[in-house]
Amino acid sequence: MSKHIGSGRSEEITNSVPVTTAKALTALFFGFLMGIAAGLIGVGGGEFRMPILLYVLGLSLVTAVAVNLLVGLLTVLVSFLRRFQLGTLNAQAINVAAGMSAGSILGAYLGALLTEKIPEKPLKKLLAIFLVVVGLKIGLEPFVEISFLSFQLTLGFWQEMTLAVLVGTAIGIVAGTLGVAGGEFRIPVLIYLFGFDIVLAGTTSLLVSIPTVAMGFTKHRQMGHTNRNATVIAIVMSAGSVLGALIGASYAAVIDKDILKVLLGTILILATIRMVTKP
Repeated sequence: MSKHIGSGRSEEITNSVPVTTAKALTALFFGFLMGIAAGLIGVGGGEFRMPILLYVLGLSLVTAVAVNLLVGLLTVLVSFLRRFQLGTLNAQAINVAAGMSAGSILGAYLGALLTEKIPEKPLKKLLAIFLVVVGLKIGLEPFVEISFLSFQLTLGFWQEMTLAVLVGTAIGIVAGTLGVAGGEFRIPVLIYLFGFDIVLAGTTSLLVSIPTVAMGFTKHRQMGHTNRNATVIAIVMSAGSVLGALIGASYAAVIDKDILKVLLGTILILATIRMVTKP
């Protein structure tokens, strides 16, 4: 019988873990590092925060998810606002983001319903292959000319909006079943399907992430998956993450795009490793 994604998700919140100075500084440090990546590339960084929250800071699974979503929400919000202030968005990107956001909200809901029905191993293998292939393509582009996946559709407004909704729904389903924000899937799609450059794709992905992550956090808060000590950790990590996001976003439009591609390719491959190895 196949193992399903929903297995073991009914874990109860354990007793509050005391927040020591060492744990607070750890949360601040890793929040800062991942905030820089979020602001610079346009990903939420949730995949990389989870091991810290679980294995270093000692939170229970459901509490770690809630904290991760709160930190992620503040991070993507600040990253997007800073990028928007710097003019890294246009009318086409706003339209695509609106369509993808609508689809993502629907997809995340459907994904939650499907958590008990989708076999985990085949889904992870398929997504791992996708992320590795795309990660290598993006990361190697500055050094090697790679022709596959290099196409751009020519679409009218309503065709583009329809495609954005469909893609957003598909990514939302994946994000909902795996418990991730989905930026690692959205950015390659925005680059290779909609023809966005890496900076515009990152800014658009951040905009789509805001309502998606906000809905996830609101649901977890309503279910009581936070406590006082977890809130302290979330605030400290968010402070570091917001500072890092401001710095990263400020340099997103300045740093050479080839460097950003190498960084994004690396992040996609690391996200793949994290996805296939996490319990």
